[in-house]
Amino acid sequence: MVLVIHMPPANHKSRAQGRARDGLVLSPMDRRIRRSWFTVERIVVAITLMIVVTAAAYGYVRFGTGRTLTVNSQNLTVSPVRYQTFHEYIPVTGHVVPRTTVYLDVIEGGQVTDVFIEEGAFVEAGQRLVRLKNSALQLQVIASEAQLTEQLNNLAATELTFEQSRLRRKRELLEIDHRLDVLARDLRQREPLLASGGVTQAAIDDLESERSYYQGLKQAVQEAQEIDAEFQATEMTRMREALDAMNANLDFARGNLDNLTVVAPISGQLTLLEAEVGQSTARGMRIGRIDQVNAFKVTAFIDEFYLSRVVVGQRASVEIVGKDYQLEIGKIYPGVVDRLFEVDLIFLDRPPEGIRRGQTVRMRLEIGAPAENLVVANGPYVDDTGGLWVFVVDRGAMRAERRSVRLGRRNPEGIEVLDGLREGEEIVTSSYEFLMDFQELQLQGRLY
Repeated sequence: MVLVIHMPPANHKSRAQGRARDGLVLSPMDRRIRRSWFTVERIVVAITLMIVVTAAAYGYVRFGTGRTLTVNSQNLTVSPVRYQTFHEYIPVTGHVVPRTTVYLDVIEGGQVTDVFIEEGAFVEAGQRLVRLKNSALQLQVIASEAQLTEQLNNLAATELTFEQSRLRRKRELLEIDHRLDVLARDLRQREPLLASGGVTQAAIDDLESERSYYQGLKQAVQEAQEIDAEFQATEMTRMREALDAMNANLDFARGNLDNLTVVAPISGQLTLLEAEVGQSTARGMRIGRIDQVNAFKVTAFIDEFYLSRVVVGQRASVEIVGKDYQLEIGKIYPGVVDRLFEVDLIFLDRPPEGIRRGQTVRMRLEIGAPAENLVVANGPYVDDTGGLWVFVVDRGAMRAERRSVRLGRRNPEGIEVLDGLREGEEIVTSSYEFLMDFQELQLQGRLY
């Protein structure tokens, strides 16, 4: 038997105190035995510690750097990647309106005296709808007629004066010509008697002088006649032009008087009429609306984000009562209001039966050419990840791993896959709001 003694400190006093404390008596034959560091207990502790450290390292690598979340499969939406035709379109909500609408505005204000038809009735072009009364306009017409009558009287009096003046000049010329003929005859008769002394030279000279006078007078009267004729022509032209202007004014006033009767400019349905007997209306006031029957279009507002991609001629489709109808953009209105711009879409075929003004329709507007490509379902995951990565599902292992992808064009139903996925694979397309910090999902329950 070997007695193992733990040696006290070298200090003698301390050794003595130790022996006294332990109750041991040491002899010179006793020797110190050193204990080995590698004991069974220590080896077991070291192995256990290594196992714990290894497990911790594996757990950190497995669950720390690549965090895994266990989720219920029923809380996820899984969609396959397919190779199919991708249609780039945007959903557009529009309202049905008549293709042609004419508004009834009062040209001349007045008081409503008669309403010939009820709102909602079908009318023909030219049919009377409403009649107004405007006393001031009627007095204006009467005054214009009186002015025209006065002008006609003045024109007639002027024409009479000019005609009398022309006849007077003509009579003067006739008298002068007659006197010149008499003088010429007298000269022819008396000149042969001058040599025989039957007539004096003075008498011949008097006749010559008188003939010269009348010749000059005739020339003056002719010049006056020409001046009168020119003045009369100018004056008559001016008066006739004034008369024509007054006639035009009278026609305009009578036309305004006719405008007091509102008629239908086109055939259609009177969808609005705001006129009651006794009601006063101002000039330009809108009192009605006529819509063309069986001719409709759809007006819609589109986000300005698509302004550069929407052009006239693009097609849209809409389902009404279970049947698809095709439309085409016919007009794009200028300007953007509240970040929206307006377009008109025309039905390519006959509009649906029973469609009504103001009806709301939801269309799919094609903004890109169709293309054959890998397509995956659209979903909230795209907004969560920016389309940079997705969770790819492995049904056999019941897990989903995070993978980087590159996505392209999108529509409300699907998204083009440019890189990172293969046909037949499945991805999680529901919200990633609570999955952003995980690299892998462990799926529990049945996966649909």
